[in-house]
Amino acid sequence: MRTNKNLEVKSKAWKHLFFLCALCVLCGFIGCENHWMKEATAHMHRHNFEWREIIDTGEESIQTLACTTGCNTTRGTRIEMRVGGILNYEGGIITGGQPDDAGLLIIPARINGVNITAINTSAFRNNTNIKEVEIAYGVQTIGNLAFTMCINLETIDIPDSVTSIGNQAFLNCYALTEITIPDSVTLINNGAFGGCYRLETVTIGREVTTIGWQAFYFCSALKTVNMLRASPPTLGDEVFLLSTSTGENIPLENIYVPLGSGDAYKAASNWIEWAGIIVEAP
Repeated sequence: MRTNKNLEVKSKAWKHLFFLCALCVLCGFIGCENHWMKEATAHMHRHNFEWREIIDTGEESIQTLACTTGCNTTRGTRIEMRVGGILNYEGGIITGGQPDDAGLLIIPARINGVNITAINTSAFRNNTNIKEVEIAYGVQTIGNLAFTMCINLETIDIPDSVTSIGNQAFLNCYALTEITIPDSVTLINNGAFGGCYRLETVTIGREVTTIGWQAFYFCSALKTVNMLRASPPTLGDEVFLLSTSTGENIPLENIYVPLGSGDAYKAASNWIEWAGIIVEAP
């Protein structure tokens, strides 16, 4: 009897062992199959993640780490501050600084939570490293002599929040070839762009009421002025007076004004001398 019972126990043990082994083999197969399927899927679609911009506020760029290989997978977002040199500031006023290695200077609307409203007097005076300036919306004043003698400054983006351009703010910025004064500006001060001898085209916004003395004096390449204001602004003395080294005057080729404004410009004080080249824009 004991022998039969022992045989029965051993038989059951072997059955259990066989079942466990079979289960392990099955699980291993399933695991391998799933692993193979994952590998196959990964081979069919390999993710390639890159940072992509979704919002640019001017001061910062909000980016998402997104797959670029045809799916909607993302792995998070980040805020990337726009980099363009090093700035010095006191409160909301930019007092100086240096551009980046490429010569780009970015003046943001906010720094460390402080609203930037002005560029100080002589902030970047004589800075020969600056080639390009981007000013964010929010800055209201470009101070006297702010960029004077920035002789390598080629382009500047003035936002439609600036209301005043100071005395000699861009005096002798030799590399400037074109400038657009936005509609927000009401005052272009004395000598603001004097001596910019490569300046060829100027566009002056609709709200400018005063153009100061010698604002574009000695701009010997200046050929075209686009006036967007319907009524002529007050024009200071010698605003567009041009002369060569021999003292010979070089007149502008065209001053374009809005349709219906030609007669008013031609009759206005200090605009009279330019009456022959005042043309209503088509």
